[in-house]
Amino acid sequence: MRVFRLAAALAVTMAGAAGAATLHEGTGADAFSGDWKNPTVVAAGIDTISGSWNGQNDYDMLSFTSLKKGAQTVTLSFSPMKPIGDTDWSFSAGGSLYYKTSAPQYSAWEGTQFESVNIQHWNRTKDFTYSLNLGDDFGGVLYLSLYGTHGSLNYNISVPGNALSLPEPQPAPVPLPAGAALLPGGLAALAVLRRRKKR
Repeated sequence: MRVFRLAAALAVTMAGAAGAATLHEGTGADAFSGDWKNPTVVAAGIDTISGSWNGQNDYDMLSFTSLKKGAQTVTLSFSPMKPIGDTDWSFSAGGSLYYKTSAPQYSAWEGTQFESVNIQHWNRTKDFTYSLNLGDDFGGVLYLSLYGTHGSLNYNISVPGNALSLPEPQPAPVPLPAGAALLPGGLAALAVLRRRKKR
């Protein structure tokens, strides 16, 4: 499997305080995997991914194995690589989006199609943002198959559930006042005086 980690040669931008990072698709050998048997494994801590479809049949297969469990939303947005002009009548780009909660076993087209992307001249001003809503029973493993069938587009994926959760800050210890150290001695002295009175 191709594993893209924070130390990979790809441009990875740390977001610091949130324990999150962005993974940018590279070119050539650093492009996202198009092989359904060997998807690109997205390491824990990467909560934003940017990539592209370049031409016909550009498939990007992504595997998330460290997502938090339970209900959450994955958001995908698509846009042309450059603005579509008023006279670019023949512009057309798009593809299909699939997901699966276990590794594909038999083919690239396993899983559930949750959206189709189809950007053309006539609908170029539309918002091409799609949401994949994972339910309470989601177990933390997600495979995304992005099948770019025609044209060229950029895409961004937001996966907040893949960010690293930072430990809760611990409260600072409260210093005891100077007299507090004398309290046990004072209590012991009172106990001794009480015993003497009883005699």
